[in-house]
This record gives sequence, structure tokens and C-alpha cells, in this order.
Amino acid sequence: MAFQKLVSVLGEYNFTTADFTREDFFDTIRSYLTSAIVPRCYSQSDPELNSTAWFAEYIGSFISFLTLEDLQTFGAAQNIQVFTVNPLNIALFNHSVLPANVTNYYTELIYQQDSNFSPLLLPLVFRCVAPGPAFLQLSAGQSEIVLYNLTTLCTDLDPQVAAALSSNFGDNIDASVISALGSESTGISTGQIAMIRPQDLIASIGILSSVNGWSEGQAKAIIQSLMSSGMMQISNASALLMLGSLVTGIPATTFSNISGSQLIAASLNPSFVTHLTSAPQIVQQTFVTQIISVNSNSETIIENVPDELATEIPRALLLGFSSSNTVVTRLNKKKWKRQQVELFFDVVAVETATAALGSPTNLSSSVLQGFTCTRVRTIKRSQIKKLIKACRRRGRNRVRLVETQLTCMYNYIRTEADATSFNLYPPDMLLYYDYSLVPQASCRSYFEQLADADFSVFSTALSYKRNDLFTNCRSCLGITSTSLTEDNISVMGNMCCTLDGSYIENSDPSILDKLNNCPELTDAQASAVEALLQSGKTKYGAPSTWNDQTLRELGTLPLYLTSTFYGNFDKKTKRSFLKYFLRNNKVARQKRKAMRREIRKSNKKKSKRSLASECTVGNITMVTISDETFPFDYDDINQFDCCLSATTVKNNLDAITQKVDQEEYLAIVLRKLREAYAANVSIPESQVQLLGPASRVATNDDINKWSITKIDTLSALMDSTNGPWDPSLAEAIISKYLSKEGNKLGSAELNTIGGANLCSLDADVLRNISQQSLKGADALDVSNCTTEKKTVLFNIASEAFATNTRSQTVSLSSYQLTKTYLGGANVSYVRSLSASNVSMDMDTFTSLDGSVVLQLSVDEVQGLLGQNVAELKSYENQTLVQSWIRAQPQSQLDRLGVGLTGGRADTTTATPTTSNAASSTTVTTGSAGASTTSGSATTSIPAGASTTTGSATTSNSAGASTTTGSAGASTTSGSATTSIPAGASTTTGSATTSIPAGASTTTGSATTSNSAGASTTTGSATTSNSVTTTAGSGSTSTTAGSTAITGSSGVRVRADAGFSVLVLLVLLITSQHIFV
Repeated sequence: MAFQKLVSVLGEYNFTTADFTREDFFDTIRSYLTSAIVPRCYSQSDPELNSTAWFAEYIGSFISFLTLEDLQTFGAAQNIQVFTVNPLNIALFNHSVLPANVTNYYTELIYQQDSNFSPLLLPLVFRCVAPGPAFLQLSAGQSEIVLYNLTTLCTDLDPQVAAALSSNFGDNIDASVISALGSESTGISTGQIAMIRPQDLIASIGILSSVNGWSEGQAKAIIQSLMSSGMMQISNASALLMLGSLVTGIPATTFSNISGSQLIAASLNPSFVTHLTSAPQIVQQTFVTQIISVNSNSETIIENVPDELATEIPRALLLGFSSSNTVVTRLNKKKWKRQQVELFFDVVAVETATAALGSPTNLSSSVLQGFTCTRVRTIKRSQIKKLIKACRRRGRNRVRLVETQLTCMYNYIRTEADATSFNLYPPDMLLYYDYSLVPQASCRSYFEQLADADFSVFSTALSYKRNDLFTNCRSCLGITSTSLTEDNISVMGNMCCTLDGSYIENSDPSILDKLNNCPELTDAQASAVEALLQSGKTKYGAPSTWNDQTLRELGTLPLYLTSTFYGNFDKKTKRSFLKYFLRNNKVARQKRKAMRREIRKSNKKKSKRSLASECTVGNITMVTISDETFPFDYDDINQFDCCLSATTVKNNLDAITQKVDQEEYLAIVLRKLREAYAANVSIPESQVQLLGPASRVATNDDINKWSITKIDTLSALMDSTNGPWDPSLAEAIISKYLSKEGNKLGSAELNTIGGANLCSLDADVLRNISQQSLKGADALDVSNCTTEKKTVLFNIASEAFATNTRSQTVSLSSYQLTKTYLGGANVSYVRSLSASNVSMDMDTFTSLDGSVVLQLSVDEVQGLLGQNVAELKSYENQTLVQSWIRAQPQSQLDRLGVGLTGGRADTTTATPTTSNAASSTTVTTGSAGASTTSGSATTSIPAGASTTTGSATTSNSAGASTTTGSAGASTTSGSATTSIPAGASTTTGSATTSIPAGASTTTGSATTSNSAGASTTTGSATTSNSVTTTAGSGSTSTTAGSTAITGSSGVRVRADAGFSVLVLLVLLITSQHIFV
């Protein structure tokens, strides 16, 4: 009591003449009241010490000096919270300005003590952090009053508060309520929006259009109500600007009916463009398409289309740019996709262009991502080097490059004098260095610079390089065990993302900081991280000391941790962390889903599964759903099912599918939606558009109930962020859309469907895609299509992007536009690319049809790959490349100078064999399928094979014919036919003639051989006694009067000598006829 009196007296004391201050006295109070668990000066059983006005009596006016740390030293939360609801204490806080964390903590304790405590009794600032459900007890009138306070004082209000206050008005929301809600109007459910009179929406448009944070479902519901009422026509720039943030709810079809000139006018407003970038992609695409319809000149397009929406410009319209400073500057300002900027990179990357910008370093990261060997081949090498160096950027400006770009870059600088100045080049490019060229004395420097690289950039084919890098790093740093030191980890940096669990678990704890930068962790790595944390050796201490702050400090690692880890925290801590994490980290749905699943599992371990058939946790309402952690409290799926009504799903579908991730929960949502529309023939498109991830648990029966007639609906269903589609279901959805009269596979549909889902359609359906549709579409990844479907799409693409149908070569633009469809290209087209100097990257090369690649000669592949030919060595173990290597003569592979081995042995001359055995036929098949026939003997000779005919020449007899196939020419002498592929070498006597495609060799006047257009003419007929042809692993030996053929099995078969005499006679008669 004496201490209480002292606080009261000094609370009124004037400290201006004292030797100590008010804050000094507060220090005394704090020291006196500090207690580990039970608050001092309080005893519930002692009449003199049982007052709950503890703060008012023992701290009084000195409360203004209170910090959160002080408050937490006065006793355990469960003991302090009994004081928080006392009116005298609340009054004390009402007249003090306190740190936000004190206010938050005190309010939290209030509602732990009394969950139904009226928010009207709280100090105004405390209402900002009161839990949403507490506001449900207010009347509509009280809600309007509270709203005025909240919208005036509070920032970042909990969504549950807005939802609770909105729900208090039921279906009676009018213009006055919307005015009261103001920026908190996002708390109105889509079900409530449908009940608002259109005239009230019109009257409130000034407020609604300025609200940020509308969900797609809410914006669409408001726009739908306005448009269907006829009270608002969205047909010009004025209407669009008036709608403000609501433009995200305008259907794509509405934009397609607005003139492009009006859209250009609207796009001059920066706020409008900002809002539009939050709209569904199909809306953005339609907006840009309409602008392009005004003028399709490429330079006019980049002038009219807003910078932020340039990603939606069709690739085929980004050609033919001039190199003027204005054009270069505009291109450099815009946001691009890689597939777009690749087409005009040479325009902005040349010296004159970068000089206009100041230097190559002033090229935007968006533009630099378009670097390719295809486009830089005409740029000076010194400029290319500058461009590569300009790509060395970190953080948000990092240039995102893929493997084929990085290998191309390295091939350009590998012989430069400063190639070992590692700090000059992009870290990602260093991944592809030939380590044998890194000086041992500089290896540490190399790995220090490599530390910032993205090790996930490696393709499957080159993933071995990642392992090699670690092996070399171990050697460089002298690492001899799985225990990495802090210095090792510092040098390795992002290489730590490649380590297996044994290294993670046994290394210095600083490795956790590096793992936080990894784009992904494997299960084994996550398990090792968990083991390291559980060991208590990290800066986070023993598991018994962990709290909410521990979880926050772990960064993104909680995304990968298991329920075992989360079992170390109570439910309240996990809820608090989850709310914080979801609000502050924008992560992919799949990762978020995994973390929620593990947290839910950890909750279930501590609670028995409910067998009740009624809701015991609490009915799910719009307020429940608006909780950022929903459905956290429903870790029992039976309770989720029992507490969720069909009506709630119908009125809040968008909000539910934004938060619910688990398949079993989504299945319940889908079932409840079917219940809600059981009386309807189909579920309306407005709801189908909001299914989100719930669509992925649908069956064919569900899809049959969906209405899918609009491009907006198709786009929403095909959204890849909601997960992949089962091909049969994707086909069902697309087919349902196409069944609507007037719907087709246009450019917008192709972009919406995407390559993977496009492959689910039948080849006959794909044949209906027009060239114009494919021309206006993005570069579609059709790698998972069947060969037949790839061929169909390639045929359409090659016609759509052809620049000159009469030319024997292909333009760079045509090649790049067609590149993703080349898996269906035939050998003729690929050979034309070889002659076009396109510098095809290895990723594209290995995506070509295998049978096409195996028909290509070494020279053709060299022409095809150009600057990238050195990468054949890196890819030599890739299946297709390996098969191609085995089919080539080793001598020709050696000419490439890249160190390829494993080719076949060159042809050698065999000893003549004579036999009078009965005639028969032997077929020997080589690698590329070329065919050589002598008499009735057929021998296959691969492309590039060498055919040697002893010291004699066999010429055509009368009636000989020459046939040219796709793999090479076929030469027939009487009934003897020899197929010689393009580029094959034919030796007659001691003279050897290589006959490339189109070459002509003439000796005398009779034509005997043709190789892809090659012509060979031999004089009078001569039959040799010793003719040897070797092809592949088989050989054909021919002597006068007999033919001996050895197949790959080693079996020798001899032809009839009489038949050879007959051939000789025919040849003699023919030669006499020729010279007559």
C-alpha cells in the first residue's frame, strides 16, 4: 500500500526542481515490480492486494515510459492479462501515447482474458488492432460510428475487422454504408455485392474506384452489376478512368469492343495503367491487341503501347525497327519477355545504339536478357564483350539468363586476355568456364565470384558440371570432409544450394544463411537443415527456447521444414508466424501449400481427429475466411466439412479459393459449390472463373456442369499458377469452350491455353489453327506433344513465319519465331537452317526430331550450330548427340576441333573375294540409312560414308537410272543400285571424288551417280575384277563373275556369276550405242 501511495503522490509531483526525473522514478517502479511469473503487489486472496487496477495503482501516470520489454518483465502473460480489462487501467492507457508493440500486446491480452470484450470500450488506437470477430457484436449503427474512427486513425487494418463490420450490415449495404466503409469496402463479400442496388454502386463509384485491394471476384461482381443494369456503358476512355481500381474486373470482351484510340487515350493515365497490370493477363492482352489495331507498324506500336504492357505485344510485330535514337530509347524503357527481345536485340545492342544510351551498361536488364548467339553474330567482338560485362548485375536488376545464353557468352570471351578477371563477368557465366583454364593461384577468386551464381540454371544435360564445380572447389579450398568451415561457406556462397544433407548437417551453422538464398531445397536438404536446427548449435539455440521471433528470423527456410520441426511451437505461435509470413512473403502457391500442410500436420498430432457430424469449432463465415491464416483452425477436415455451408461457398468462393490449398479441402469446396447450384443446369461462368486451384480436383462430371463460353473463363481455368492440368481434363475444358459457336483457337486462346495443354488436343483439332492465329501467339512450348502433333504445328508455324518462300535459306527472324516448333521440322527445313547461319543453340538442337538429326552430316551440323558448335563436347553424353556422334566418321568429327570421340571408323579397302556361289541377297544397314545395291545385294551407307571401287570403274549400262532420296542419291547400274548420301566420297581407281549436295563430276558422257543433286558421268563401260564397297559395319566385295557381300553379322553370301556376265554384256552394248 505504501508503494501505491508513493506512485500516486509522485504522479502529481513537479520534477522540475528535483535531482531526478520522472523517467528516473519509472526505473525505480520497474525494478520494484519486476517478477518472473506472478505480478508483485497482487494476491487474489488478499483483500488489500486483489485489485485488478494494477497498472493504475502501481504505475499510474508513469505509464508513458512503459516499453514492451518492461511489460513482459512484470509477470507471465496469463497472470498479467487479468488486469487488462479493468476500466481504470484502460482509462490510463487511453490518455497515454505508447509504442505500437505495447498497444498490440496489451490488446492481445485483453482478448485472451475476454474474447467478447466490446471494442467500444477500448481506447481508439487500441481498436485498430482488436481482433475482427470482436466487432461482430456491434449493431449496424455502432458499426458506422466505429468505422469512422477506424478509417480515420488506422492504417493496415486487419481484413477480418473490415469483413466483420461489413457483415453487420447484412444485405442492406447502400451508398451511406459504402461511404462509411471507405477504403475498408474490400470487406464486402461477393454475395453482398450482388445484393447492392446498382444506383447505390453508381452513387459510390468515387469511393469504390479509389479502393485498393479488390479481389478479382469483388471487382468482377461490381462491374457485372453496373453493366447488367444498363446504368453504365464502358465504351470509352472516360468510363475506364472513372472506374479506377475496378478496371481489373472488366471482361476481356468489353475491352475488345472499345476502340483502340480510346484505349490509347486511357493509357496516358499512369494510375489506370498501374491498375490494369493487376488485371488478368487475358485482359491485358486484349487491351494491347486493340491498341495495335489502330496502327500495326512496329515503331508506332512501341509508341502507343504502355511500357508496362509491352510484354503482350505479339512477337511477329517486333521486327523491322530502325536504329534511330528514339526507337532505341523506347525499346530500352519497356518491359519485355525474353522471347520478344531476342528478335530485335541486334538493333539495341550495336555500338551506335548503346552509344546513344551512354554505354552498354545503360541497357536495361529487360533488354539484356535477349542476348543470343543468333543475333550477336553481326556485332563486333569487342562490343559483344561489353554487352556480356553489362550483364553483371545483382539484386532486383539482375539479368536473368538461361544456359544457352551463358554458354554462348563464354565461347565469345574464353580466349580473351581478361577471361580470368572473374569479377568482370556475370557470375552465372562463370558456371560454364573450362576449369582447366583457371590458374590454380586464382581458384579461390574464381569461386568467390561464382558464389553469387544461380546454380539452378543448369539443364539436365549439363548438370554434371554442377558436380564438377564442387569437386574442383573442394580441391581448391582443401576441403577433405563433410564439415565445412565458416570460411568455406563464405567462399562457396550459393554453391551451398547444391550440397547434400551430410554437408549441411555437419557444417558451420552459417550455412543456414546461404541456404536461405536457394530457389529450392530438396527433401534431403530440408531434413538436414532441420537436424542442424534441432541440434541447438545454431544461433537460434535449443528448440526449448524457440518462439515466434525464431520463425521469423529463419527467412524462407520454414517453407521446407516438416511437421516435426513445427511441433516445437504451440498453436498460437504458429498462427502468429503464419499470418506474418503470408503477409510479408509473396511465395508460389505450391510452396505455401507445402508449408501449410506441415503446420496442419503438427497441429493434428496434438489433437484427436473429430468424429462429430456437427460443427464444434465454429461456423465458417465471411469473417472466418478473411483471416489471413484460414483455414488454420480447421486442421480437422471433418470440422471443415461440417462448418462450411454451401451458401457460404457460393457467396465467398473467390476468398475461399485464394486461401485454401490442400486438395482434400478443395474437394469439399467443389462439392459444396455443386450443392449450391444443384437446381441449376450449370454453374455460372462468374463462379467458374473463381474456382482457382479448386478446378484441379474436378472430374469430367464437374466440368460438364461448368459453363465455359467466354475467353475470360477459359483463361481463368488455364491459369498455370493453380497447378498443371491432367491432359484429359484440359482437353475436356478446351473442347467445351470450342463447342460454343464462334469460338476458335485464335491467338488469345493459344496464349491462354499454353503449349502443354495445347498438346492435349487431337491432331485434327490442331490442324484448324490458322497461320494468323499462331503468328499472333507467344512462343508456345510444345515439347510434350507427340511427333504427329509437333509436325502439324511446325507446318503451320513455318508457313506463318516464312519471309521468302523461294529462298533456299531461312531468315534469322523466321528461325527465331519458329524455334519452339522445330521439334516437328523435317530434314529439308533443318538443312536450310544449316545454310542460313542461325547459330542454333544446343537446347533447340536436342529438341529436333531424332530421325532428322541422324540424317545430318558433320558439315551440316557445324553450319547449324555456328558459334555454338563447341557445345557439342559438353553435350556428348546427351542421348541424341551421342547417337549422332556414333553415326559420323571420326575423321570428320575431328575436323570440328572440339574433341568429339566415339565416331565410326573410316572406310578401308578390302581384298577382292571371288565366288561362284548361287546368287542371294544381303542387306546391311548403316547409321543413316543410305542404301547401296549391287546386283541383288543391298548395302546401307550412312551420310558421309566413303565408297571405294578398287582400281576400276563400273559405268552405267543402257537404261541405267539415277534416283535421289532424302538421305542421298541412289545410282543404278542395270539391276545394281548404290545409294550415296550427300557428302559421300566415291573413289574410282586411285582418284577419290567427294560429291557434296549440288556438286557435279563429269568423266566422259554417261551419268552413273547422283547424290542430292550431284551428277557423276563415266566414259565407256569397264567392269573391274576387284570392286570393294565398305559401308557401316558390313562390306560388299565384288569380283568378275561373282559378288561377295559380308553383312554386319559376318555372314558372307555370294552372287551368281552368270548374272554378272549378263550385266557386262548390257554395259558393252550400251557403250557402243553411246559412241555411235
